[in-house]
Amino acid sequence: MEEAATEGGREMAGTGPPPPPPPAAPPGTDAGGGAARDEQILELRDAGRSYPAIARELGLERSTDARAGYLRALRRQPPEARQLLRRRELRRLDSLASAIAGRADISEADVARRLRAVDLLRKDLLED
Repeated sequence: MEEAATEGGREMAGTGPPPPPPPAAPPGTDAGGGAARDEQILELRDAGRSYPAIARELGLERSTDARAGYLRALRRQPPEARQLLRRRELRRLDSLASAIAGRADISEADVARRLRAVDLLRKDLLED
C-alpha cells in the first residue's frame, strides 16, 4: 500500500495542489446580500444621495464601492428602467459639471481636474 506524502502537516494524496479558495466578494458587497446591497445603493443614488454619503450610510469602505454597486445594480435593470435611471444620473452629472465650471474659488487646473472626473463618471455610466 502506498503512503500519502505530507507537506507542512497536510496530507498530499498525489492529486496535485489543493484547489484555490473561492474569490472574495467584490468591493462594496457582502456574501450575504451583494445584489440587495447594490439595489439599496441604486435607490439612494436615484434619490440624489452622493456616493460618499451612501458609503457612510451603508458602512462601505470607500465611495468608489458605492459607485461600483450603483453600476452593477443599474446593469441588472430592464432596458427601459436602465435608460430612465441613466437619464436621471446624466442630469445630475450635468448639474454637477455646471456647478464645478462656475466655481471661482478654485484654480482653473482644479476645475479641469474635477470636470475630467465627471467625464469619467459619465463614461462609466454609459458602458454596458
